[in-house]
This record gives sequence, structure tokens and C-alpha cells, in this order.
Amino acid sequence: MSMTLNLADLLLAQGRNYQELHRPAEALAVLGRLAGLAHVPAAAAEEAQARLAEICLKRKKYRKARRHLAAALAYQPESARYHHLMATALDTRTNADVERAAEHFRKSLELDPKQPHCLRDYGQLLLRTGQVDAALQTLRSALELAPDDPTIVGKLVRGLRRAKLGDEARAILLAARFRNPRDGRFVRLYNDFMFRQLRNRQTKARRAVAAQTDEGPVLLPFVRARDTAPLVVDDKVIRLDQAEATSAPHTPPRSVRRSDWKHG
Repeated sequence: MSMTLNLADLLLAQGRNYQELHRPAEALAVLGRLAGLAHVPAAAAEEAQARLAEICLKRKKYRKARRHLAAALAYQPESARYHHLMATALDTRTNADVERAAEHFRKSLELDPKQPHCLRDYGQLLLRTGQVDAALQTLRSALELAPDDPTIVGKLVRGLRRAKLGDEARAILLAARFRNPRDGRFVRLYNDFMFRQLRNRQTKARRAVAAQTDEGPVLLPFVRARDTAPLVVDDKVIRLDQAEATSAPHTPPRSVRRSDWKHG
């Protein structure tokens, strides 16, 4: 038993080190070996499953991440962090399980309401499924907890723009820029927002002009002007007739050589 405990501690320490050094392949190998051991302490087995799930999420191996998170939740079913990770693994761009993801988001926030990133991700899910009002409420709560997080500011501004609340979005961006004057991420968010607002105004203006023209675009005929008498403006004669064709270039006559001329 003592040899197993020592091996488990050693493998867990190596797995942590590899993960912190951003060496996921080595971390997966070591932690996977730890997860396969028998008679491993519950705390070590739980941490190994959680770390395996984190690595799989970063590598977009969502099915494996869900399997490891299910094992971690079996050890700690009241972990808000594990429920958040499970919701993330379920809320994928392909083959998303929106209902189960929403359940895990709600469970995580029920266990710990003060999770700005969980609120951000849950608000994004609500916004994507068309629940705009609930999404804005969730994202505003996330902003209250982390007002200087550019990802949260960006998600909330996106939702406000979708709800046509441009004034509130602009105020939030200005406040974020004021608090973080040297952070280029907030400058980019503000510039992108102003560009989109300008483009929307231009689109509306073009549609308004097109709506006023019932007959659509009109093509004007090209008519040649007729010859008229010259105009006199300030004692200057302005001719309105057509220009004449230019004459051929002038060439001097070719000289004829006489037979009695002598050449040097």
C-alpha cells in the first residue's frame, strides 16, 4: 500500500509539473497512468481526472473530457468548478447538448454564484439560443464581478448591440477604457463597436434613400449637343460647335539632288 501511495504522489506531482510547463502529451501519459492504478487515494484520483479533463478540453477532445469530468463529479458532486467544466464540454460548436449544458451551468452557479467566467459562458449560451433578456441579465452580473475582463465586456457589448441598446454598450466601453487606458484590448473593442455602429447607420441611410425612389434607378440617355450660335460672355466669344478634325502633320518638301552638284 505504501508503495502505491508513493507512486501515486510521484505521478501526480509529475502530472502537475508537465501541465504547468504546457507539455500536454507528457501530462496525459503520466496522469492516465495514475488514473489506471488501483487503490489510489480518492483525492489523488479526483485531481488526476480533473486535470485530464482540463487538458482534453484545451485539445478539443470533448468526449474524453466529459468522461473524465463524470469520474471527477463522482468523487465530488458538489464542485461548482467541475459542473462549469462539464457545461463547457457539452456546449461545443459541433454536437452541442444545450439542455444538459444549461443544467450544469445553473448547478455550478447555484453552488457558487460569484463565478464571472461561468456567468459569461452561461450568458453566451443564452444569447446564442435567443434568450436575450436572460443573457443580458447574466452578463451584467458577470461584469459586476469582473469589470476589467475584456472577454466579459465584449460578450456583454455584443448582447447589448443585438438588443439595440447601443448607448449602454458605448457607456460600458468608455468606462472600461477609462479604467484601463493602456490596455489595447479595450481600445479594439471600442473601435470595433464604433465601426459597426457607423456601418449600421450607413446601411439604414441607403435603405431610406432606396425606399423614397419608387421607380428604382433611372438611366439618363446620352444626347449629342446640337450646333448653336456662339455665346458672348464678357466680350469673349465661346463657340459651341463641334471641334474639327486635326490636320495632318506638316513635313517640309523633299529636296531633289541635281546631277551637276558635287559632293565632298
